[in-house]
Amino acid sequence: MTNVIVVEDDADLRDGLIECLRLSGLAASGVGSALEFYQELAASAFDIAVLDVNLPDRDGYSIAGFLAEKTSLGIIFMTGRGQAEDRIRGFTNGADLYFVKPVDPKELVLAITNLARRLGERTGTAEPAITIATGEKTPWVLDRVQWRLIAPSAQTVQLTAKEMQLVERLAAQGGIPVPRNELIRLLGHDVLGPESRGLDATIRRLRRKTLAATGRQLPVQTVQAVGLVFSAPIRFA
Repeated sequence: MTNVIVVEDDADLRDGLIECLRLSGLAASGVGSALEFYQELAASAFDIAVLDVNLPDRDGYSIAGFLAEKTSLGIIFMTGRGQAEDRIRGFTNGADLYFVKPVDPKELVLAITNLARRLGERTGTAEPAITIATGEKTPWVLDRVQWRLIAPSAQTVQLTAKEMQLVERLAAQGGIPVPRNELIRLLGHDVLGPESRGLDATIRRLRRKTLAATGRQLPVQTVQAVGLVFSAPIRFA
């Protein structure tokens, strides 16, 4: 069964569309913001994303760009923005289809069904929704007693207090991005002040230390407009 996620901040429109998709035999769920979308994407597998452009925290174009680069999802825009430059921007960011509201639900269902079939023919099988992880099976280990990050190859990185706080919070999230502002506050900085750059400095130092100590890149990635995610398996010790 094709699994569809609808990213639309109008709750009534979103709920009505989800009901229509489900009645047509599709598995469908919905969210109202980019942050909620990334959280769902990290937790569940989807085949197609139906995106609005205007969202409360980030526009749909940035989501499409992320999906096109990191995943195998089909991307459909359903938006009120119908100018030629809007369509061009949508397709430039990886859209498979672009609809301008209002959209006939039956037409959208057929478009989703046809796109799912083409995607299935191209891949041969359903793939995980998100490919942000490194693919390593052996987990990293966070030693909370000795404040060490241990790579899958057993080399260790000694952590400072702030580095320990950062990695521990990311590890506890289980592959779901942690909002940037939350991490800034966690490290004791002012979100609106110049100290907000302290998070970036902490990450840069930790990246350098990890590469020098283990020969591996630190698997902490930025999810645009959302935050940071530890993208490899990790466990606590």
